[in-house]
Amino acid sequence: MSVRDAPPGDVTPMRRRRRRRPHRPWREGGATTAPWGLGLLGWATATGGAGALVARELSLVLPAPIAATAAQAIIWLGFAVPVVWAWSRSRPRGLLDFRVVDLLYGVVLGVVVRFVQGALAQAGGGPLPWPSTTTVDGALPDGFVVDAISGVAVAPVLEESFFRGVVLVCAYTVVRRWSGRLAGAVAATAMSTVLFVAAHLLVASSSVSDVWALALLGVVTAALVLGTGRLWAAVATHVVFNATGIALVAVGTLWR
Repeated sequence: MSVRDAPPGDVTPMRRRRRRRPHRPWREGGATTAPWGLGLLGWATATGGAGALVARELSLVLPAPIAATAAQAIIWLGFAVPVVWAWSRSRPRGLLDFRVVDLLYGVVLGVVVRFVQGALAQAGGGPLPWPSTTTVDGALPDGFVVDAISGVAVAPVLEESFFRGVVLVCAYTVVRRWSGRLAGAVAATAMSTVLFVAAHLLVASSSVSDVWALALLGVVTAALVLGTGRLWAAVATHVVFNATGIALVAVGTLWR
């Protein structure tokens, strides 16, 4: 009797289909994070750090009108190159997926972190009671609109792609292989946050409240990426945090 003539209940090895194993998200390892090891982590960190150091030097030696623009371009390049190179090799499964709830996370947590920053500034002797807004010498500075657009539309995407989309994923993947998920999450959060704060301190002076706010933003965005497995909730949070800061300055200056 041929396989084609066999009764319906008679399942032969030739007709048995192999069940496909479900794809594992990047937090559980798998082929998409196989290249994300110590080599990539070290190379990405070195490139981003070099970009921040060169940007700092440029801001000190170049004339004021072009120093800020040149420094910003260099540090963004230092972030973009590792991101493009890492994602061209392999994209961790699920990292770039988007859900509408990511926007909700961003709005709520971005505003919360901004209010915490304001409370910290006031506790440290800030000039105005929170949430009153500050002014910029009675008028918005030249280039404010360009700085606002880059601070909302460009900086959060590049910074989160580098610090949470590459550094955090690499650190988590490496430590998880050695010590498990919890240790990987702690190490990845700590490393990405420290580098995030250090990069900002290298290129611009910051108050104590700003440093704590940056650290909190780093921890919150890291927790979002590790908790959801997706990058866009962290990007949305960073966008809202930056946008609210810019809006407060604009309102404080124009609405007098």
